[in-house]
Amino acid sequence: MKKKRMAKGLSGLMAVLMLTGLLAACGGNNDNASPSASSSTEGSPAASTGSSAEADPAQMSGTVKVWDWDEAFQTGMIAEFNKKYPNIKVEVTVVNPNDYLQKLQSGIASGSDVPDVILGESAYRGKLFDLDVLDNLEAAPYNFDKSTIVDYVLPYVSNSKGEVIAVDQSLTPAGFAYRRDLAKQYWGTDDPAEIAAMIPTWDDFIAKGTELKDKSGGKVLMFPGLGDAFLALKGQNFGSYVNGTEIDLTTKLQKPLQKLFQMKDAGILGKNELWTPAWSSSMAKGEFMFYPMAPWGAKWHIAANDPDGSGHWGLVKAPEGGFTRGGTAVGIYKDSKVKDAAWAFIQYAYLSDEGSAYNFKTFGNMTSSKSFYETQKALIEAPGPYDEFFGGQNLASYFMDEIVPEVQGEPQSQYDSVVDSVFNALYPLWTKDGSATAESALKKFIDETKIKANGATIK
Repeated sequence: MKKKRMAKGLSGLMAVLMLTGLLAACGGNNDNASPSASSSTEGSPAASTGSSAEADPAQMSGTVKVWDWDEAFQTGMIAEFNKKYPNIKVEVTVVNPNDYLQKLQSGIASGSDVPDVILGESAYRGKLFDLDVLDNLEAAPYNFDKSTIVDYVLPYVSNSKGEVIAVDQSLTPAGFAYRRDLAKQYWGTDDPAEIAAMIPTWDDFIAKGTELKDKSGGKVLMFPGLGDAFLALKGQNFGSYVNGTEIDLTTKLQKPLQKLFQMKDAGILGKNELWTPAWSSSMAKGEFMFYPMAPWGAKWHIAANDPDGSGHWGLVKAPEGGFTRGGTAVGIYKDSKVKDAAWAFIQYAYLSDEGSAYNFKTFGNMTSSKSFYETQKALIEAPGPYDEFFGGQNLASYFMDEIVPEVQGEPQSQYDSVVDSVFNALYPLWTKDGSATAESALKKFIDETKIKANGATIK
Protein backbone atom coordinates (compact mmCIF):
# COMPACT_ATOMS: atom_id res chain seq x y z
CA MET A 1 0.00 0.00 0.00
CA LYS A 2 1.38 3.36 -0.98
CA LYS A 3 2.30 5.83 1.75
CA LYS A 4 -0.26 8.37 0.55
CA ARG A 5 -3.10 5.87 0.64
CA MET A 6 -1.89 4.48 3.93
CA ALA A 7 -1.86 7.92 5.54
CA LYS A 8 -5.38 8.54 4.30
CA GLY A 9 -6.57 5.19 5.63
CA LEU A 10 -5.06 5.70 9.04
CA SER A 11 -6.52 9.18 9.26
CA GLY A 12 -9.94 7.70 8.62
CA LEU A 13 -9.33 5.00 11.16
CA MET A 14 -8.31 7.50 13.81
CA ALA A 15 -11.50 9.41 13.23
CA VAL A 16 -13.53 6.25 13.61
CA LEU A 17 -11.73 5.29 16.78
CA MET A 18 -12.03 8.81 18.22
CA LEU A 19 -8.34 9.07 18.88
CA THR A 20 -8.30 12.81 19.44
CA GLY A 21 -6.36 13.45 22.57
CA LEU A 22 -5.83 9.75 23.16
CA LEU A 23 -2.23 9.92 24.18
CA ALA A 24 -3.14 12.11 27.11
CA ALA A 25 -5.98 9.86 28.18
CA CYS A 26 -4.90 6.26 27.60
CA GLY A 27 -3.33 5.58 30.96
CA GLY A 28 -4.81 2.10 30.94
CA ASN A 29 -2.94 1.13 27.79
CA ASN A 30 0.42 2.81 27.68
CA ASP A 31 3.62 1.23 28.84
CA ASN A 32 4.15 3.62 31.73
CA ALA A 33 0.76 2.98 33.28
CA SER A 34 1.75 -0.12 35.17
CA PRO A 35 -0.22 -1.57 38.03
CA SER A 36 1.16 -0.12 41.16
CA ALA A 37 3.55 -1.29 43.64
CA SER A 38 4.37 -4.29 45.74
CA SER A 39 2.35 -6.96 44.03
CA SER A 40 3.36 -10.19 45.70
CA THR A 41 2.17 -13.71 46.20
CA GLU A 42 0.12 -12.30 49.03
CA GLY A 43 -1.56 -9.94 46.57
CA SER A 44 -1.57 -6.78 48.64
CA PRO A 45 -3.90 -4.31 46.91
CA ALA A 46 -2.41 -1.10 45.61
CA ALA A 47 -3.26 1.66 43.22
CA SER A 48 -2.76 0.74 39.58
CA THR A 49 -3.79 1.94 36.14
CA GLY A 50 -5.17 5.44 36.34
CA SER A 51 -3.36 6.18 39.59
CA SER A 52 -0.94 9.08 39.78
CA ALA A 53 1.42 6.90 41.79
CA GLU A 54 2.97 4.50 39.29
CA ALA A 55 4.97 1.47 40.30
CA ASP A 56 8.53 0.66 39.42
CA PRO A 57 8.21 -2.56 37.36
CA ALA A 58 11.48 -3.84 38.81
CA GLN A 59 9.99 -3.67 42.32
CA MET A 60 6.89 -5.71 41.48
CA SER A 61 6.96 -9.41 42.28
CA GLY A 62 4.72 -12.44 42.45
CA THR A 63 3.88 -15.68 40.68
CA VAL A 64 1.05 -15.51 38.17
CA LYS A 65 -0.64 -18.70 37.02
CA VAL A 66 -2.03 -18.73 33.49
CA TRP A 67 -4.01 -21.40 31.66
CA ASP A 68 -3.68 -21.20 27.89
CA TRP A 69 -3.72 -23.52 24.86
CA ASP A 70 -1.20 -21.44 22.89
CA GLU A 71 2.13 -22.33 24.47
CA ALA A 72 4.16 -20.65 21.72
CA PHE A 73 2.51 -17.29 22.37
CA GLN A 74 3.03 -17.46 26.11
CA THR A 75 6.64 -18.63 25.88
CA GLY A 76 7.61 -15.73 23.67
CA MET A 77 5.51 -13.10 25.42
CA ILE A 78 6.67 -14.04 28.92
CA ALA A 79 10.29 -13.60 27.87
CA GLU A 80 9.46 -10.10 26.60
CA PHE A 81 7.43 -9.31 29.71
CA ASN A 82 10.26 -10.31 32.02
CA LYS A 83 12.58 -7.81 30.38
CA LYS A 84 10.44 -5.13 31.99
CA TYR A 85 9.09 -7.06 34.99
CA PRO A 86 12.01 -9.29 35.98
CA ASN A 87 10.59 -10.31 39.36
CA ILE A 88 7.15 -11.44 38.25
CA LYS A 89 7.12 -15.12 37.42
CA VAL A 90 4.46 -16.37 35.00
CA GLU A 91 3.64 -20.07 35.16
CA VAL A 92 1.71 -21.48 32.21
CA THR A 93 -0.38 -24.64 32.18
CA VAL A 94 -1.34 -25.79 28.69
CA VAL A 95 -5.02 -26.73 28.60
CA ASN A 96 -6.99 -28.02 25.64
CA PRO A 97 -9.56 -25.33 24.74
CA ASN A 98 -12.25 -28.01 24.52
CA ASP A 99 -11.60 -28.95 28.15
CA TYR A 100 -10.89 -25.48 29.48
CA LEU A 101 -14.25 -24.45 30.92
CA GLN A 102 -14.93 -27.82 32.54
CA LYS A 103 -11.47 -27.86 34.12
CA LEU A 104 -11.98 -24.32 35.37
CA GLN A 105 -15.39 -25.11 36.87
CA SER A 106 -13.97 -28.19 38.59
CA GLY A 107 -11.15 -26.14 40.09
CA ILE A 108 -13.54 -23.47 41.35
CA ALA A 109 -15.90 -26.06 42.85
CA SER A 110 -13.10 -27.83 44.67
CA GLY A 111 -11.36 -24.62 45.71
CA SER A 112 -8.08 -25.99 44.45
CA ASP A 113 -6.56 -25.37 41.04
CA VAL A 114 -7.70 -22.04 39.58
CA PRO A 115 -5.43 -19.77 37.49
CA ASP A 116 -4.98 -16.07 38.16
CA VAL A 117 -5.33 -15.25 34.46
CA ILE A 118 -8.36 -16.91 32.83
CA LEU A 119 -9.03 -17.17 29.11
CA GLY A 120 -12.46 -17.29 27.48
CA GLU A 121 -12.49 -18.62 23.91
CA SER A 122 -15.36 -17.34 21.78
CA ALA A 123 -17.18 -20.68 21.86
CA TYR A 124 -17.78 -20.43 25.61
CA ARG A 125 -17.07 -16.81 26.49
CA GLY A 126 -20.69 -16.13 27.42
CA LYS A 127 -20.79 -19.13 29.75
CA LEU A 128 -17.57 -18.01 31.42
CA PHE A 129 -18.89 -14.50 31.98
CA ASP A 130 -22.08 -15.94 33.47
CA LEU A 131 -20.04 -17.81 36.12
CA ASP A 132 -19.24 -14.45 37.76
CA VAL A 133 -15.65 -15.43 38.53
CA LEU A 134 -13.83 -12.60 36.72
CA ASP A 135 -12.96 -9.33 38.42
CA ASN A 136 -14.35 -5.97 37.31
CA LEU A 137 -11.35 -4.37 35.61
CA GLU A 138 -12.85 -0.90 35.87
CA ALA A 139 -12.65 -1.11 39.68
CA ALA A 140 -9.62 -1.07 42.00
CA PRO A 141 -6.90 -2.24 41.88
CA TYR A 142 -7.04 -2.07 38.07
CA ASN A 143 -9.02 1.13 37.30
CA PHE A 144 -9.09 0.28 33.60
CA ASP A 145 -10.29 3.03 31.26
CA LYS A 146 -12.55 1.31 28.72
CA SER A 147 -12.40 4.29 26.35
CA THR A 148 -8.86 3.23 25.47
CA ILE A 149 -9.95 0.14 23.50
CA VAL A 150 -11.65 -0.10 20.12
CA ASP A 151 -15.33 0.63 20.61
CA TYR A 152 -16.86 -2.47 19.01
CA VAL A 153 -14.89 -4.71 21.38
CA LEU A 154 -16.65 -3.52 24.53
CA PRO A 155 -19.70 -5.85 24.38
CA TYR A 156 -17.34 -8.79 23.88
CA VAL A 157 -15.46 -8.08 27.12
CA SER A 158 -18.37 -6.93 29.32
CA ASN A 159 -20.71 -8.85 31.60
CA SER A 160 -24.49 -8.45 31.80
CA LYS A 161 -24.05 -5.52 34.20
CA GLY A 162 -21.96 -3.65 31.66
CA GLU A 163 -18.73 -4.08 33.62
CA VAL A 164 -15.55 -4.71 31.66
CA ILE A 165 -14.27 -8.02 33.03
CA ALA A 166 -11.71 -8.91 30.36
CA VAL A 167 -9.59 -7.60 27.54
CA ASP A 168 -9.35 -9.18 24.12
CA GLN A 169 -6.28 -11.15 23.22
CA SER A 170 -6.58 -9.83 19.67
CA LEU A 171 -9.01 -7.98 17.45
CA THR A 172 -11.02 -10.45 15.36
CA PRO A 173 -12.71 -8.49 12.56
CA ALA A 174 -13.33 -10.90 9.70
CA GLY A 175 -13.46 -10.77 5.95
CA PHE A 176 -12.76 -13.44 3.34
CA ALA A 177 -9.43 -14.96 2.43
CA TYR A 178 -9.65 -15.64 -1.30
CA ARG A 179 -7.59 -17.47 -3.91
CA ARG A 180 -5.86 -14.89 -6.08
CA ASP A 181 -5.04 -17.46 -8.75
CA LEU A 182 -8.67 -18.53 -9.10
CA ALA A 183 -9.96 -14.96 -9.09
CA LYS A 184 -7.50 -14.02 -11.83
CA GLN A 185 -8.42 -17.07 -13.90
CA TYR A 186 -12.19 -16.81 -13.69
CA TRP A 187 -12.87 -13.13 -12.91
CA GLY A 188 -9.94 -11.48 -14.66
CA THR A 189 -8.54 -9.75 -11.56
CA ASP A 190 -7.05 -10.58 -8.19
CA ASP A 191 -7.27 -7.02 -6.83
CA PRO A 192 -9.21 -6.91 -3.54
CA ALA A 193 -10.89 -3.57 -4.34
CA GLU A 194 -12.14 -4.88 -7.67
CA ILE A 195 -13.35 -8.13 -6.16
CA ALA A 196 -15.15 -6.27 -3.36
CA ALA A 197 -16.89 -4.19 -6.04
CA MET A 198 -18.15 -7.42 -7.66
CA ILE A 199 -19.89 -8.65 -4.49
CA PRO A 200 -21.33 -5.65 -2.60
CA THR A 201 -24.45 -7.64 -1.63
CA TRP A 202 -25.20 -11.28 -0.93
CA ASP A 203 -27.38 -11.40 -4.03
CA ASP A 204 -24.36 -10.27 -6.06
CA PHE A 205 -22.28 -12.89 -4.26
CA ILE A 206 -24.73 -15.63 -5.30
CA ALA A 207 -24.77 -14.38 -8.90
CA LYS A 208 -20.97 -14.29 -9.01
CA GLY A 209 -20.84 -17.75 -7.48
CA THR A 210 -23.17 -19.10 -10.16
CA GLU A 211 -20.90 -17.59 -12.80
CA LEU A 212 -17.86 -19.17 -11.16
CA LYS A 213 -19.51 -22.57 -11.00
CA ASP A 214 -20.49 -22.39 -14.66
CA LYS A 215 -17.11 -21.14 -15.92
CA SER A 216 -15.20 -23.80 -13.98
CA GLY A 217 -17.54 -26.60 -14.92
CA GLY A 218 -18.43 -27.04 -11.25
CA LYS A 219 -14.79 -27.53 -10.22
CA VAL A 220 -14.61 -24.29 -8.20
CA LEU A 221 -17.30 -23.09 -5.78
CA MET A 222 -17.56 -20.07 -3.47
CA PHE A 223 -17.31 -21.67 0.01
CA PRO A 224 -16.24 -25.13 1.22
CA GLY A 225 -19.58 -25.65 2.94
CA LEU A 226 -22.63 -24.28 4.67
CA GLY A 227 -20.71 -23.66 7.88
CA ASP A 228 -18.37 -21.12 6.29
CA ALA A 229 -21.25 -19.17 4.77
CA PHE A 230 -23.23 -19.18 8.01
CA LEU A 231 -20.28 -17.80 10.02
CA ALA A 232 -20.50 -14.60 7.99
CA LEU A 233 -24.28 -14.42 7.64
CA LYS A 234 -25.00 -14.95 11.33
CA GLY A 235 -22.01 -12.83 12.33
CA GLN A 236 -23.35 -9.81 10.47
CA ASN A 237 -26.67 -9.94 12.33
CA PHE A 238 -25.45 -8.03 15.39
CA GLY A 239 -27.52 -7.29 18.43
CA SER A 240 -28.71 -9.16 21.47
CA TYR A 241 -31.17 -11.99 20.89
CA VAL A 242 -31.25 -13.06 24.54
CA ASN A 243 -33.31 -11.33 27.21
CA GLY A 244 -32.89 -13.15 30.48
CA THR A 245 -34.06 -16.67 29.69
CA GLU A 246 -35.87 -15.68 26.48
CA ILE A 247 -34.03 -16.59 23.26
CA ASP A 248 -35.33 -14.93 20.09
CA LEU A 249 -33.91 -17.27 17.46
CA THR A 250 -36.32 -16.09 14.77
CA THR A 251 -34.98 -12.54 14.83
CA LYS A 252 -31.40 -13.77 15.02
CA LEU A 253 -31.43 -16.55 12.47
CA GLN A 254 -34.32 -16.21 10.03
CA LYS A 255 -32.59 -13.88 7.58
CA PRO A 256 -29.19 -15.67 7.72
CA LEU A 257 -30.86 -19.05 7.13
CA GLN A 258 -32.85 -17.72 4.20
CA LYS A 259 -29.71 -16.46 2.50
CA LEU A 260 -27.81 -19.64 3.39
CA PHE A 261 -30.39 -21.81 1.66
CA GLN A 262 -30.39 -19.53 -1.37
CA MET A 263 -26.66 -20.25 -1.66
CA LYS A 264 -27.20 -23.96 -1.15
CA ASP A 265 -29.95 -24.09 -3.76
CA ALA A 266 -27.73 -22.18 -6.21
CA GLY A 267 -25.12 -24.91 -5.86
CA ILE A 268 -22.26 -22.58 -4.92
CA LEU A 269 -21.37 -24.27 -1.60
CA GLY A 270 -19.30 -27.40 -1.10
CA LYS A 271 -20.14 -30.24 1.25
CA ASN A 272 -17.26 -29.88 3.72
CA GLU A 273 -17.81 -29.51 7.45
CA LEU A 274 -15.84 -26.95 9.40
CA TRP A 275 -12.60 -28.12 11.06
CA THR A 276 -12.57 -31.53 9.33
CA PRO A 277 -9.45 -32.82 7.51
CA ALA A 278 -11.23 -32.43 4.17
CA TRP A 279 -12.06 -28.80 4.97
CA SER A 280 -8.46 -28.07 5.99
CA SER A 281 -6.88 -29.78 2.99
CA SER A 282 -9.20 -27.98 0.58
CA MET A 283 -7.30 -24.72 1.12
CA ALA A 284 -4.31 -26.07 -0.79
CA LYS A 285 -6.36 -27.66 -3.58
CA GLY A 286 -7.90 -24.58 -5.14
CA GLU A 287 -11.44 -25.94 -5.05
CA PHE A 288 -13.07 -22.97 -3.30
CA MET A 289 -12.73 -19.23 -3.72
CA PHE A 290 -13.43 -17.93 -0.20
CA TYR A 291 -12.78 -18.77 3.47
CA PRO A 292 -13.93 -16.52 6.35
CA MET A 293 -10.80 -15.12 8.03
CA ALA A 294 -9.93 -12.94 11.01
CA PRO A 295 -6.35 -11.67 11.56
CA TRP A 296 -5.37 -14.84 13.42
CA GLY A 297 -6.57 -16.95 10.50
CA ALA A 298 -3.68 -15.96 8.24
CA LYS A 299 -1.38 -18.06 10.41
CA TRP A 300 -3.60 -20.72 11.91
CA HIS A 301 -5.79 -21.53 8.91
CA ILE A 302 -4.47 -20.35 5.57
CA ALA A 303 -0.69 -20.62 5.93
CA ALA A 304 -0.96 -23.71 8.14
CA ASN A 305 -3.12 -25.62 5.67
CA ASP A 306 -1.55 -24.32 2.45
CA PRO A 307 2.16 -24.00 3.37
CA ASP A 308 3.24 -23.80 -0.28
CA GLY A 309 0.56 -21.25 -1.18
CA SER A 310 2.47 -18.02 -0.62
CA GLY A 311 1.22 -15.41 -3.08
CA HIS A 312 -1.93 -17.38 -3.88
CA TRP A 313 -4.08 -15.56 -1.31
CA GLY A 314 -5.73 -12.21 -0.76
CA LEU A 315 -8.15 -10.58 1.71
CA VAL A 316 -11.46 -8.94 0.82
CA LYS A 317 -14.34 -7.66 2.92
CA ALA A 318 -17.59 -9.60 2.99
CA PRO A 319 -20.75 -8.47 1.20
CA GLU A 320 -22.92 -6.13 3.27
CA GLY A 321 -20.45 -5.53 6.09
CA GLY A 322 -17.92 -6.84 8.54
CA PHE A 323 -18.32 -9.52 11.16
CA THR A 324 -16.11 -11.14 13.76
CA ARG A 325 -14.63 -14.59 13.92
CA GLY A 326 -13.25 -16.20 17.04
CA GLY A 327 -11.54 -14.22 19.73
CA THR A 328 -10.29 -14.85 23.24
CA ALA A 329 -11.17 -12.83 26.34
CA VAL A 330 -8.51 -12.55 29.05
CA GLY A 331 -9.55 -11.76 32.62
CA ILE A 332 -8.45 -12.09 36.24
CA TYR A 333 -9.90 -14.52 38.76
CA LYS A 334 -11.79 -12.53 41.39
CA ASP A 335 -10.14 -14.47 44.24
CA SER A 336 -6.60 -14.19 42.87
CA LYS A 337 -3.95 -13.33 45.45
CA VAL A 338 -1.71 -11.64 42.88
CA LYS A 339 -4.07 -9.24 41.17
CA ASP A 340 -1.51 -6.48 40.59
CA ALA A 341 1.00 -8.87 39.06
CA ALA A 342 -1.68 -10.52 36.93
CA TRP A 343 -2.86 -7.14 35.69
CA ALA A 344 0.72 -6.11 34.90
CA PHE A 345 1.05 -9.19 32.69
CA ILE A 346 -2.30 -8.68 30.94
CA GLN A 347 -1.57 -5.01 30.34
CA TYR A 348 1.85 -5.72 28.90
CA ALA A 349 0.88 -8.71 26.76
CA TYR A 350 -2.39 -7.45 25.30
CA LEU A 351 -2.57 -3.67 25.68
CA SER A 352 0.86 -2.04 25.91
CA ASP A 353 2.52 -0.72 22.78
CA GLU A 354 5.57 -2.89 23.50
CA GLY A 355 3.67 -6.13 23.96
CA SER A 356 1.26 -5.33 21.13
CA ALA A 357 4.16 -4.70 18.76
CA TYR A 358 5.76 -8.04 19.64
CA ASN A 359 2.38 -9.78 19.31
CA PHE A 360 1.80 -8.22 15.89
CA LYS A 361 5.29 -8.77 14.48
CA THR A 362 5.52 -12.36 15.71
CA PHE A 363 1.99 -13.72 15.38
CA GLY A 364 0.06 -11.19 13.30
CA ASN A 365 -2.31 -10.53 16.22
CA MET A 366 -3.84 -7.06 16.38
CA THR A 367 -4.41 -5.41 19.75
CA SER A 368 -7.67 -3.73 20.76
CA SER A 369 -5.72 -0.81 22.26
CA LYS A 370 -6.37 2.39 20.33
CA SER A 371 -3.02 3.92 21.22
CA PHE A 372 -1.16 1.26 19.23
CA TYR A 373 -2.66 2.51 15.98
CA GLU A 374 -1.66 6.07 16.86
CA THR A 375 1.89 5.47 18.05
CA GLN A 376 2.90 2.56 15.82
CA LYS A 377 2.03 3.88 12.36
CA ALA A 378 5.37 2.83 10.91
CA LEU A 379 4.88 -0.73 12.11
CA ILE A 380 1.39 -0.94 10.62
CA GLU A 381 2.67 0.47 7.32
CA ALA A 382 5.53 -2.02 7.20
CA PRO A 383 4.97 -5.55 5.87
CA GLY A 384 3.35 -7.81 8.45
CA PRO A 385 4.39 -11.43 9.07
CA TYR A 386 1.85 -12.82 6.58
CA ASP A 387 1.56 -9.97 4.07
CA GLU A 388 3.91 -11.63 1.58
CA PHE A 389 1.90 -14.84 1.84
CA PHE A 390 -1.14 -12.75 0.83
CA GLY A 391 0.45 -11.38 -2.31
CA GLY A 392 2.05 -8.41 -0.57
CA GLN A 393 -1.30 -7.07 0.64
CA ASN A 394 -1.10 -5.06 3.87
CA LEU A 395 -3.48 -7.18 5.94
CA ALA A 396 -3.47 -5.02 9.08
CA SER A 397 -4.34 -1.89 7.12
CA TYR A 398 -7.10 -3.65 5.22
CA PHE A 399 -8.66 -5.02 8.39
CA MET A 400 -8.54 -1.66 10.14
CA ASP A 401 -9.50 0.56 7.18
CA GLU A 402 -12.04 -1.60 5.35
CA ILE A 403 -13.56 -4.00 7.90
CA VAL A 404 -13.34 -2.66 11.46
CA PRO A 405 -15.46 0.46 10.74
CA GLU A 406 -18.32 -1.85 9.71
CA VAL A 407 -18.15 -4.17 12.72
CA GLN A 408 -20.49 -3.80 15.68
CA GLY A 409 -20.28 -5.40 19.09
CA GLU A 410 -22.63 -8.12 20.28
CA PRO A 411 -23.52 -8.81 23.93
CA GLN A 412 -22.32 -12.20 25.13
CA SER A 413 -24.75 -14.79 26.48
CA GLN A 414 -24.57 -18.13 28.23
CA TYR A 415 -26.74 -19.47 25.40
CA ASP A 416 -24.33 -18.59 22.58
CA SER A 417 -22.54 -21.92 22.86
CA VAL A 418 -25.88 -23.77 22.85
CA VAL A 419 -26.93 -22.07 19.61
CA ASP A 420 -23.55 -22.84 18.05
CA SER A 421 -23.71 -26.49 19.08
CA VAL A 422 -27.21 -26.86 17.62
CA PHE A 423 -26.07 -25.41 14.30
CA ASN A 424 -23.00 -27.64 14.21
CA ALA A 425 -25.22 -30.68 14.71
CA LEU A 426 -27.80 -29.64 12.11
CA TYR A 427 -25.96 -28.19 9.15
CA PRO A 428 -24.34 -31.48 8.05
CA LEU A 429 -27.87 -32.87 7.78
CA TRP A 430 -28.99 -29.88 5.73
CA THR A 431 -26.01 -30.40 3.44
CA LYS A 432 -27.23 -33.90 2.59
CA ASP A 433 -30.98 -33.27 2.66
CA GLY A 434 -32.12 -31.75 -0.62
CA SER A 435 -35.63 -31.21 0.72
CA ALA A 436 -34.57 -28.99 3.62
CA THR A 437 -35.68 -25.36 3.42
CA ALA A 438 -34.92 -22.22 5.40
CA GLU A 439 -38.32 -22.51 7.08
CA SER A 440 -37.92 -26.17 8.08
CA ALA A 441 -34.35 -25.47 9.21
CA LEU A 442 -35.45 -22.65 11.52
CA LYS A 443 -38.19 -24.81 13.00
CA LYS A 444 -35.73 -27.64 13.65
CA PHE A 445 -33.26 -25.15 15.10
CA ILE A 446 -35.87 -23.88 17.56
CA ASP A 447 -36.95 -27.41 18.52
CA GLU A 448 -33.37 -28.56 19.18
CA THR A 449 -32.52 -25.43 21.15
CA LYS A 450 -35.53 -26.01 23.40
CA ILE A 451 -34.09 -29.40 24.32
CA LYS A 452 -30.61 -28.09 25.09
CA ALA A 453 -31.48 -24.76 26.73
CA ASN A 454 -33.38 -26.04 29.73
CA GLY A 455 -35.62 -23.46 31.35
CA ALA A 456 -35.35 -20.98 28.48
CA THR A 457 -38.20 -19.72 26.34
CA ILE A 458 -37.37 -20.08 22.64
CA LYS A 459 -39.16 -18.26 19.87
